[in-house]
Amino acid sequence: MRLNKYLALSGVSSRRMADDLIKAATTTVNNIVITDPAFHVNENDIVRYDGKNIKINHNHIVIMFNKPLGIITSMDDPRNRPVVADYFPKEMRLFPVGRLDKNTTGLLLMTNNGDLANKLMHPKNLIPKIYKAEIDMILDAKLISNIKKGIFIGYNQWAKAKIISQKKVKSRILVTLQLHHGKNREIRRLFNKINRKLFSLNRVKYGDLELGNLPLGKYRELNKRELNKVQRSLND
Repeated sequence: MRLNKYLALSGVSSRRMADDLIKAATTTVNNIVITDPAFHVNENDIVRYDGKNIKINHNHIVIMFNKPLGIITSMDDPRNRPVVADYFPKEMRLFPVGRLDKNTTGLLLMTNNGDLANKLMHPKNLIPKIYKAEIDMILDAKLISNIKKGIFIGYNQWAKAKIISQKKVKSRILVTLQLHHGKNREIRRLFNKINRKLFSLNRVKYGDLELGNLPLGKYRELNKRELNKVQRSLND
């Protein structure tokens, strides 16, 4: 088994993140520092990450978390800012599937299965995510069409989204939109580009999983039916 997969199945990180961790000389196999993610690990090898022995975890779980405002999607922060890890017992050894920026709330999946996380985050799977955004002005038909086709947001990147609905709530417009890729701060950059002020952003759906009435800052384990939905999203 490749070392990066071993770390992923041990709940250290996703396989993609494991590559960087291994290259940073954080991992030893039989007391030898290994920096090659493709290094082959045998069943009887002693693998240590960050000075601690690790083993493949066969009890994988997937958690739905309603991320609050102002929380960073990370397991630690060098500036000691609040992170999602603060909401979970350390022994769960969870890490996030993708990320929501600090000022975005809503549905975030957490897992100890790095292999699954890697598949869910892979661009080829194009898992749809639905957000609700509060903005200052209505989107006209031309803007909606342009957003669907793609709007340049800088750094050789284009933002694409499907506007599902929009309605006026008091002095603001509540927009429901669907994305597939989820580039860094894509929705914020999109609204900034089209001169719309964004007041709040909340992710309410990931694939077929819905946030529902899960309270802010709370989490729950996915049930068998929901896990099957996750698996189907990878097979579609």
